[in-house]
Amino acid sequence: MGTALSDVYDLFMMQCTDYRLTDLFATSEDDFETYLEAWLKFAIVDFRACTQSVVFNSDTKTFTATLTSENQVILATLMLKYWMQKNVNDITQMNLHIRDRDFNIYSESQNMKEKRATLNAVKEQCAQLLNDYDFSHNDWSEWNSQIFNG
Repeated sequence: MGTALSDVYDLFMMQCTDYRLTDLFATSEDDFETYLEAWLKFAIVDFRACTQSVVFNSDTKTFTATLTSENQVILATLMLKYWMQKNVNDITQMNLHIRDRDFNIYSESQNMKEKRATLNAVKEQCAQLLNDYDFSHNDWSEWNSQIFNG
């Protein structure tokens, strides 16, 4: 049997703090896992270079392969990127500045700038993880022999 989806979800939750997700987990683990599955699907699409099968079975909540720790961490970090993207694009957060005058407009504007900056940092981290992974798992034997076709 392969790696449990919950192993990747645990790594994801270690990287973010979201009381809504914590509450959802406390209410229903099944709903929590169903909710996170969407971000996992986005992460899998981004992780095209993975050397292992990242196909999973929703019924058994496991991957078909036993993923390495490295692959689990990369998937969890990619999930974090999509979680951050959802938070940055959250329209209710954008509407908060309407309540108060100058203070809230400035405060919410700063909040959005910080969220965008954090999202950009996570995107860069993901890009670097994927580049490092691809570089370290590439067969360089032909390049060492000065064969550059392909």
